[in-house]
Amino acid sequence: VIKKKSKSIIFSMAVALVLAIVFLLVEKDKVDINYEIKINSDAPSMIINCNTDFDCKSNFIESIIKDNSDRFTIQSDERTKVINLTWRGKASEKPIADAAIKTIYQKISAWYIQDYQAYKRIIDENKNNEMNGTELYTKIAFITKLDYSKEKDFIFISKGGVSKKYKKGIFIVLSLMMGFILSTFYHLTKRSIVEYNEKKTFKKSQIN
Repeated sequence: VIKKKSKSIIFSMAVALVLAIVFLLVEKDKVDINYEIKINSDAPSMIINCNTDFDCKSNFIESIIKDNSDRFTIQSDERTKVINLTWRGKASEKPIADAAIKTIYQKISAWYIQDYQAYKRIIDENKNNEMNGTELYTKIAFITKLDYSKEKDFIFISKGGVSKKYKKGIFIVLSLMMGFILSTFYHLTKRSIVEYNEKKTFKKSQIN
C-alpha cells in the first residue's frame, strides 16, 4: 500500500512539474516593467486639500495616470512616499510602456501648471471682495507666490526596470508542492470513502 501511495505521489509531482515547465515556456516572454513616481512638488490643490496626507496627494497623480492609460497597475507606498507602476506584458512592449510613461509625465506636468494657474485666477479675481482676508485666500495667495509655471520637475519617474513575471525556481517548487498536496488529499479522501463504506456495510450486516 505504501509503495502504491509513493508511486502515486511521485507521478502527481511529475505531472505538476511537466505542466509547470510547459506553462513557463508559454509565458517565457511575459515580464513586469516597473516604474517609480516620486512627488517633488505639491500642486496648490494638493496642499489645500491634503496637507501632509500622501495617499490623498497620490490620488491626484493616479487619476491622471488612469485617464491616460489602463495598462498600469498602480500601488502607492505611504512608507516610502512612492507610487509604483507596473506594466505587465511582453519584453518587446518596453518601448510602448516607456512612451506611455512619457505621455503620463507630460500630462502630470501640464496639470501642475493648470492647477497653479487656476488658483492664481482665484487670487486675481477676488482681490477686492469679501474673500480677501480669509484664511483660504491667504493660503492660496502664499502658495501662488511660487510660480509653478516656471518649474519643470514636479515629479520624478524612474527608468522602467524589467523583471520576469514568473520566477522559474519558485514556480517549479510551488508546483511540486501542489502535486504532493493534491496526491495526499486524493489518498486521504479515498481512504475516508473506503472507511465510510466499510462502516456502512458493517452496520447493515449487524442489522441483518
